[in-house]
Amino acid sequence: MSDTELYVLLMGYLDDELDEAGRARVEAALDADEALRRELDEMRRLKDMTHTLGIDSRKDAELDAFWTDVYNRLERSTAWILLLLGFSGVVAGVGYLFFTHPGTHWSIKAAAACGLAGSVLLLWSVWRERCRVLPHDRYSREVRR
Repeated sequence: MSDTELYVLLMGYLDDELDEAGRARVEAALDADEALRRELDEMRRLKDMTHTLGIDSRKDAELDAFWTDVYNRLERSTAWILLLLGFSGVVAGVGYLFFTHPGTHWSIKAAAACGLAGSVLLLWSVWRERCRVLPHDRYSREVRR
């Protein structure tokens, strides 16, 4: 029996998932090997430690309470709107300078226009999908609460 098989059996033994034959094989290996017994004890301690850990649900409750406040939602929405407006203004300004510059070849302008049109179309498509799916998405409903 390989080490990998033995450790898989050892985990099954620890979780009480083995049949009689598997238990007998592990117990025989434990009787013959002191290092394996120490490994099983270490695995038991680790299992006990992980069972005593609790999930702190206060963080989720605090986050839910944070998002129920109108000011917090308004603040975040305003920040996103300002960020998008600023970014859009910079992109529009750079685009205007790029397309109106007389030294730019028409093929480069056409390629840039195609890339810009593709980006806008992709963003529009994603936005429409999210608007359609959002009311039916369980995960999003939980996050928005």
